[in-house]
Amino acid sequence: MSIDLRERKKLKRRTISLMDDWVFKAVIGDPEDEVCLSSFFQAIDPDFRKVRLLPGEKKAGHPDDKAIRYDICGVINEKIYFDLEVQQNGNPEEQGIRIVFYLSRLLSGQRTKGKDYRELRPVRVIMITNFRFFDDPEVSSDVFYLVGEKTGRTLTKHIQVSIIELAGVERLQRIPVQDLTPLDRWRIVLKFAGDPDKAAWIQAIMAIDEGCRRAVEKMMEIPMSMIEYMWETKRLDREMMRNSEIREERERAVKKARERALKQGIAQGLERGKDQGLMLKTVKVTLKSVKRGMRAAEIADMLEEKVACIQTILKIKEEHPDYTEEQIAMKMIHDSGCPISRCSADSFKERICS
Repeated sequence: MSIDLRERKKLKRRTISLMDDWVFKAVIGDPEDEVCLSSFFQAIDPDFRKVRLLPGEKKAGHPDDKAIRYDICGVINEKIYFDLEVQQNGNPEEQGIRIVFYLSRLLSGQRTKGKDYRELRPVRVIMITNFRFFDDPEVSSDVFYLVGEKTGRTLTKHIQVSIIELAGVERLQRIPVQDLTPLDRWRIVLKFAGDPDKAAWIQAIMAIDEGCRRAVEKMMEIPMSMIEYMWETKRLDREMMRNSEIREERERAVKKARERALKQGIAQGLERGKDQGLMLKTVKVTLKSVKRGMRAAEIADMLEEKVACIQTILKIKEEHPDYTEEQIAMKMIHDSGCPISRCSADSFKERICS
């Protein structure tokens, strides 16, 4: 007996959907009732005759590994390991990376130690996306293999990916439900089951498709208390996500501020380095010129420096005869005995190279 979907309006338009991950797992991934899962898989490929579920969480086998939780995983026809995922949001590139990770774990999770690689079982990730995945609006599903870029040769079919896109199923309303493919009927049910505005369409599909009917009825049997609990959980999750995003934004702002401060510090350090270099040259020329018999005023005139600066250099050397030229220059800068003039570097070089 089918259930009138219009009764779900009591949810105050807060409809549930089979694409909600917890609903999807409860309905499609129910280990005590695999009718829905088998029906869905046969809609994908009629050769998928038997499906057996496995635990969805795989613990890390190594401290550096990341634990993984599949939406629904199991074995097809007792030989193909699969992972069935639903994704509400994302983009093809991002999901492609996610799929590679799932495939790698399906492969590495098989106990192959001491066995021949030919005993490695095929793996398949099936991803249902509630967003536009394919560029061509006429394409709603596809299967991917490892294929050579130049030759088009299939390297192996041990690794397969099926993408099923729900975006654009509204266009199927112009097709009588009896003429829809089994997969298209499932796409519609996954997208719109629970939506009061699509109730008539869903019920028409339920009348001719046993698997879809069972899935919708199981979804409607979910207690109202559970629905309200899950909505509250999702609300808290969204709030935590927003708080997390705020924290991440603050961390990014602090990081940028630190980077700016670091760049500014480096720039200031370079500037100080230039000052130290010029002061060291001033000290060297001063001490060299004194040995030639030049007076402080003559040296200052030659270097375009204040006489007091040259006199300070000579005084430090007199008080600390063991000081090196570098030590005198550092003391000059540290004590601010005389900031050197900002004559051009080229002019300065011309004056000290004699």
